[in-house]
Amino acid sequence: MADNPITTLKQGMFHFEFRRYPEIVLREALMNAFCHADYRIGGPVIVRQYPDMLEIGNPGGFIGGVSPENILHHPPVARNPLLVGALMQLHLVNRSNLGVPRMYKAMLIEGKEVPVIREQGDAVTVLLKAGEFSLPFRVFVEEESETGKGLTVDHLLLLAHLLRHPEVDTHTAASLIQRSEREVRDVLHEMETVRGYLDRGGTGRGTYWVLRPDLHRRLMAPGHPDRDRRIDWEAAKTRVLSVLRQRASRGEMGLSNAEVRQITHLDRYQVVRLMQQLQEEEPQISLKGKGRGSRYFYQE
Repeated sequence: MADNPITTLKQGMFHFEFRRYPEIVLREALMNAFCHADYRIGGPVIVRQYPDMLEIGNPGGFIGGVSPENILHHPPVARNPLLVGALMQLHLVNRSNLGVPRMYKAMLIEGKEVPVIREQGDAVTVLLKAGEFSLPFRVFVEEESETGKGLTVDHLLLLAHLLRHPEVDTHTAASLIQRSEREVRDVLHEMETVRGYLDRGGTGRGTYWVLRPDLHRRLMAPGHPDRDRRIDWEAAKTRVLSVLRQRASRGEMGLSNAEVRQITHLDRYQVVRLMQQLQEEEPQISLKGKGRGSRYFYQE
């Protein structure tokens, strides 16, 4: 703890004291390493301290089907049940698999990155990054809690992702919170319609979610909530067609795939599909060239 100093910040009625690494995260990581170590190997539980990160590792890989991709919600599996039982009596651990979610939540509410849990040979390591404390996000979490809208780890993971990325789709969200796509759609729908955190865009498999502009500003997220947002499919076609016509009238070069991506905020393959549809609707549009040098032109 000598290398885990306390910093104090005040925001209105809230007075926050936080450490570089939340104490509950260190406790849970150390207890997990101690409980799940394979003592037949004979290796120690190791703590490595660096200027901006901390590693806690134990001998012995994952057991019982647990992996970094499902560890948040997998039923608890004890390598050393008698040891876990003794630690339960001391109120240091529990059998409900709350340790990892607690670590995630404690890091997320401060605006930090979640722990990186990885298996390397016959060892498991938890990597904690110091990161920067986010006062706007911490205040937001506190205010939501006071109004009865406590945030779960699922909510926090999705919001943290949207603070670093302009949008999230169902597949990405399912991977983030380690749930099925059906379950994640329910979570995203609740965050959109009940909590009012998100706006939905696109349709079908192309559906995506973004932070609502008011929440984007409240959390002081990077970028611009409107300018950086992907435009809808039909609006994208209208915008691209308008730019192509303007360029043709001025005798300028057509648009490359990369330039269409900048205009629409779609990805490479979505642009290809969009332009194919646009060419079917507008015979004046043609594709010239191959590969990265290809461009779309409008000819009267």
